[in-house]
Amino acid sequence: MSDQYRGTIRQSFAWWDVGGADLPSGLFTDFNEKFKAWERRRGFKSEDEVNPDDPEPHQKLRGNALRAKLALESKKRVLAAEAAKQAKKDAKKKPKAVKPTKFAPDIVGKQYSSDANAKRKIKEYVLKNYLIIPADYEFGVNKIDWGCYEITGSRKQTKK
Repeated sequence: MSDQYRGTIRQSFAWWDVGGADLPSGLFTDFNEKFKAWERRRGFKSEDEVNPDDPEPHQKLRGNALRAKLALESKKRVLAAEAAKQAKKDAKKKPKAVKPTKFAPDIVGKQYSSDANAKRKIKEYVLKNYLIIPADYEFGVNKIDWGCYEITGSRKQTKK
């Protein structure tokens, strides 16, 4: 007989779907605790003895998990070395006294496709060059045309 009248949903029963032994939860942790108590009772281990060579049982990392862990440790080592090298350079280097009268940043006059892009470039420039930018210097964004924004910069006008 053909399968044309068979239903699309397959009925399942508990005795078909069981995928392993019917063991109670917590069986293995309970067994480990009782085994350690038995070892202490028999004198194989003392109460206060903590052996680093025989830690609690845990699964060793393999495959992608191990690669990810090693990559993270390597990245941390590299970043720490770079930070130490940069700190050493910064300790040697003193900020130079800047003549604020002839300040001309290289980003002034550059054009970007959106206001957000121009403001982001200004922010990056200020963060990178905050030591050489005079206190009375202002950056701005000028809309030239649709999709064309230019970075401007000038000194604040002060009354004397």
